[in-house]
Amino acid sequence: MNRLVVLALAVIVTGSVLGGAVASVAGQTDAEPTVTVTVDGTRMADGDRHETGTDERIEVETAVGEAAPEGAELDEIVLRVEGSRRASVTVNGTSATRTFTPDLDDGNNSVRVIVTDTAGNTNATRFTVFKDEDAPHVFLESPYQSRPFFPIEDGQTNGSAATFAGRVMDDSTVEKLRITHDYGGGQGDTYVLTDVGDNFSIPMQLGYTAADIGTNSFLITAVDEYDNVRRYTFEIDVSDGQAPEISPEPYPEETNRALFYFAGTVSDDVSVKRATVTLTPEDAGPIDNETIAKTREYQYDDGRRSVAFNETFYLERFVSYELTVSVTDVANRTTTRTYEVERVRPDENLRPEVVVDRDRTVVLDRETLFLSGAALEGQTQRLVVETRDAATGDTVDYETVHDGDYRPRVEFDREVDIGPGLTEVIVRATDPDGVEVTERFYVNGSARTAFVGNDAGDQWPAVTVTSLSDDRPNTASSAVTVRRAPAGETVRIPSLSDETVAGTGNVSLDRLAVSTAAETNVTATVAVSERDERVTLRAPPGTRPAGTVSIQHSLPADRVDGVTLTLTVDRGYLAAHDIDPADLTLYRRSGDEWTPLPTRVADESETAVRYSVDSPGLSVFSLAGGQPEAESTDGGLVGEFAGLASRDVTDGPRGNWTVTLPEDGSETGNESAAEPQVFVTDVGVNRTEVNVNESVTVNATLENTGDADGSYVAALRTVQGLNRTLVEKREVDVPAGEQRDVQFRTQFEEPGNHTVSVNGTQAGPVVVSEGGGLLSMLFSVLPLRLIGMGLGGLVGLAVVGERSWSAVGSTERQSPSPVVAAPPAEVTTSPIGAHSK
Repeated sequence: MNRLVVLALAVIVTGSVLGGAVASVAGQTDAEPTVTVTVDGTRMADGDRHETGTDERIEVETAVGEAAPEGAELDEIVLRVEGSRRASVTVNGTSATRTFTPDLDDGNNSVRVIVTDTAGNTNATRFTVFKDEDAPHVFLESPYQSRPFFPIEDGQTNGSAATFAGRVMDDSTVEKLRITHDYGGGQGDTYVLTDVGDNFSIPMQLGYTAADIGTNSFLITAVDEYDNVRRYTFEIDVSDGQAPEISPEPYPEETNRALFYFAGTVSDDVSVKRATVTLTPEDAGPIDNETIAKTREYQYDDGRRSVAFNETFYLERFVSYELTVSVTDVANRTTTRTYEVERVRPDENLRPEVVVDRDRTVVLDRETLFLSGAALEGQTQRLVVETRDAATGDTVDYETVHDGDYRPRVEFDREVDIGPGLTEVIVRATDPDGVEVTERFYVNGSARTAFVGNDAGDQWPAVTVTSLSDDRPNTASSAVTVRRAPAGETVRIPSLSDETVAGTGNVSLDRLAVSTAAETNVTATVAVSERDERVTLRAPPGTRPAGTVSIQHSLPADRVDGVTLTLTVDRGYLAAHDIDPADLTLYRRSGDEWTPLPTRVADESETAVRYSVDSPGLSVFSLAGGQPEAESTDGGLVGEFAGLASRDVTDGPRGNWTVTLPEDGSETGNESAAEPQVFVTDVGVNRTEVNVNESVTVNATLENTGDADGSYVAALRTVQGLNRTLVEKREVDVPAGEQRDVQFRTQFEEPGNHTVSVNGTQAGPVVVSEGGGLLSMLFSVLPLRLIGMGLGGLVGLAVVGERSWSAVGSTERQSPSPVVAAPPAEVTTSPIGAHSK
């Protein structure tokens, strides 16, 4: 009987104890101690996680539970980390606060805080503290590969233009990556990235080290959010691993003109040391040698990786000529290329054409006319100028400009006498058969008006389209000239319906219709490109480009009233590239943006679709399908830069660190190499009336519409009649997207009317006299100026019209440009803003 009672009591007691234990496990009861745990001021609940870069203070604030038995007090606070007891303190009373600073391991630390009281109640709080005391790791992927988690070793690369790229690894956020490049002598740059992410990529100019001029020393400092810092120091040797390259602009292989314009670019992966171009007829030795780049030893960041040239040669005879370009780099590697051009007779027609320069011909006073022009093409044996009183028919003046040998070009720049009223001006050129070609017009001396009631005749405007040699993949180029495009009318290019402007096998520009606001002459090169695996066509991001039409130009926007482009695209070509013909839109590049133009189907067949598009001006156009994405920042970074919005750059290269993604919107693509396109946009003189040997200042504006920095050789020549004299050549560095002004000084030893020319762009005339000139109100530019281009070779792809300046000694640029003065040279930076692209 007694055994049964004891057993029953035991069961009852055991059940009570177990019941209490189950209640404690199921959740905190009012009898358990209350516990508040904070880590570095942050309150931690059961299961929370806290990140830190050091051993943080853990504060435990506890009190006896409200339902604890009367008289119960706190007993012990235990701190356990990763299953091991790190601290244990005995406490008395009903409340207590204790602080612990345990040594935590790098990484995740499981922490448990246990509090007990004298009544046997327990409270346990579990949480995780992640400790990051390891500094970020950086390793390079370009210009060479370094080992992860090891110091970056010294390396080597070929070429001074490098992409400095790599990866960053850290357990927390890397807040800053600073890369300092020092080439010595204060040369180099500092690049700072914030919120770096996992990778970085920076376009960088390295210094050439093979010449023992300097050393590319680097310091990389990586800092994470807990101020853990790791530094890397190393050096990079740069060698010249490639021979220089020569890239001529499109040029005709045949020409019937005596003046031949040959342009292009010489480049090297480090620096161009010197370069020349030589003209040699097939039956003789060299007759002309022009310096593209004077000999210069290596200088850091001097823009000599690329040098643009634009030379004018005189093809005197109807034979074949060789143009030999030779370029040597700083490693003394030389590349030589020979290009052939033949001067042919224009359909055996030797009859000249008399052209009066309508810009430079002006009535000076009641009895004096300044007459300017030339007998072009064919052969001229004799050229005379006669003026007649329109009322009486009497001869007022008669002057012989040329009489004797046959010449392909006879120019006239002279003052002739006229009557005070209406005077007829007659210019006669005689060909080898004795046939006279005559140009007539009227002037009014009293009204000081030239070309009174003059009808240009049915021969104007004169439009020519000449196919050019173009070495670029799947690209066709043509030279276009329009002479005397009338104001307010539309000129069709080409003039014949069965011809095209330019076209590849699948994409062609059939026609250009250009409306001009003022009578003007236009010289252009049009390039049409289709898709090719070797290059990426320029197009709005996200679209699928079918082709591009490039017409970069320096023609002021106010000279163009409108343009209509007619293009034809092969259906099979579109299908091969998964482009819907109905989805094609022509986009116009203006500044850094692509603007869609209304694109309509003008005609279609089973094999091709023809489109017609109206544009407000000339530019670079992209014919593409699909919907464009947001425009990427336009700049010079090679490669991909994820998370662009989180990048913040300071002290970047020249304050212009920008990012480019593939313009077709794809994740990967073949980016065309960046190239400069430098040409002369304006030439002016400060004085139009001087005495013999008085100084005249000539200002020329150079513009680089390309996407790479480049050098340009500007050559000043003076022109008087048929005499051309080279005064000076100067090499000017022109950054991408900017302008530079170069200034020359010259003087004239002979009296008369003189013209100045910088690489084919002319200004003047400057009237030189023994006792002072007569012409103080004329300041103009010769029409048909080729502004660094011409039929034979264009720097860039440009359209240029005649342009007159109305103010003596001033130019009409819409934005200021830096000046390269002579000497010393002083250059400042100015973006291009004067003309639309």
